[in-house]
Amino acid sequence: MAIFDDVVVNAKSAASVVSKKAGEIFDLSKLRISLASLRGELSKQYQALGEAVYNNEPAEELDAIKEEIAALKQNVADIENVLANARNTVTCTACGEKLSKNAKFCSTCGTPAPKPKNTCAQCGAKLVDNAKFCAACGTAVAVEEEPEEEPKVESEEA
Repeated sequence: MAIFDDVVVNAKSAASVVSKKAGEIFDLSKLRISLASLRGELSKQYQALGEAVYNNEPAEELDAIKEEIAALKQNVADIENVLANARNTVTCTACGEKLSKNAKFCSTCGTPAPKPKNTCAQCGAKLVDNAKFCAACGTAVAVEEEPEEEPKVESEEA
C-alpha cells in the first residue's frame, strides 16, 4: 500500500501545482483585460480633452481631464510593469523594445539594458529599501556607488 500512497501524494502535489499555475494564468488574463479597458478609457479621455480644447472650455475643466489622463497613464504603466515581471522582461529606456531580464544591451538600439532595482543579485528576491543583506538567501547587497567624474583639465591652446 505504500506505493499506492506515494502515487496519491504525487497526484495531489501535481494537481496543486497545476491549480496554482492556472490561477496565475487567470490573474494575468484579468490584468490584460484591465489593461485593455484602461487604454480604451485613456483614448476616451484624450478625445474629451481634444473636444474641450476645440470648444474653448475653461482651464479648470482642461486641468481635470489632464489629471484623469495622468492617473490612467500611471495605472497603465503599473499593469504593464506587473505583466513584464511575469514575462521576465524589461523595457529599453531608449526605444521601448521588450528585452529579456538577462539582457545586457538592447538588441534593437544597443543601449545598455536597465538594471533591475531592489532585487538580489544571487537569488533574484525582492529587497527591502536600504537592505544590507538579502532576507531570502543572506547574500550581502552590493552598494552601487556613483562613478566619480574625472577632473576636467583645461589645456592651453597656443
